[in-house]
Amino acid sequence: MKIDNGSFEGFEGVTAGVQEAERWQYDPIGYNATKGVFYIGEVESPTLDIVPFALRQCKEVTDADGVVHRYPIKTRRADMADGDMQTRLQVVGMVAGTLHTFGARSWTARAAWSNPVGGPYHDPRFDGGIWPRLLAHIKTMQQNTGKLTAPLCWRLHLEVGEAIDLASAANSKQKASGHPIKAVTMAFVGAEKALEHEQLYTTEALDEWVREWSVAAVTEAAPEPTHAPIVLETLDDDVPF
Repeated sequence: MKIDNGSFEGFEGVTAGVQEAERWQYDPIGYNATKGVFYIGEVESPTLDIVPFALRQCKEVTDADGVVHRYPIKTRRADMADGDMQTRLQVVGMVAGTLHTFGARSWTARAAWSNPVGGPYHDPRFDGGIWPRLLAHIKTMQQNTGKLTAPLCWRLHLEVGEAIDLASAANSKQKASGHPIKAVTMAFVGAEKALEHEQLYTTEALDEWVREWSVAAVTEAAPEPTHAPIVLETLDDDVPF
């Protein structure tokens, strides 16, 4: 087969048409709530500095055949397939100059990011979620200063809190405890970094990454990564969103 590649001068590559499996493959970050440690790849750490770029959530049901059905986060249980249900959350963010994915299935890790600040679904055992608090700060800052920022403009320092009781209200026999994630400080990254992050967000098509979980899909069950152990210390059925 004769191949003419032409001239690649000035070509930086494209993402349109690339298979999903080859996109958005960032180094993983996990959190073990029982031990109270972050896993940055294979490395354990008691703290995490991250600039969050985007967040997405979904519900997954694994049926009797091992097939995983993914649903938008607000889908009612009655509208999903029969099987074991889990809620998932992912955050893409900058850690040590490189994009990573923080993945969470346990409620302790998800609560750090998504626990509502108030209302009937707020879990008082945890602080208000980082994401709703960050969006509220962005809105307040725009009102007060007229300057519009995005999550990718803010660097968060996360630490591990003291263990708390996580016994399930739905199952009084379930005994568990876990360490919550605490957002200790937040700082503006600076104008230059904010622009770099904005350009990277666009290049990586992260709006599309978020939308990927806003539609239902069916996939084969994938094995859990061994480098980021996740502890399921609460039942997802206890969490109404």
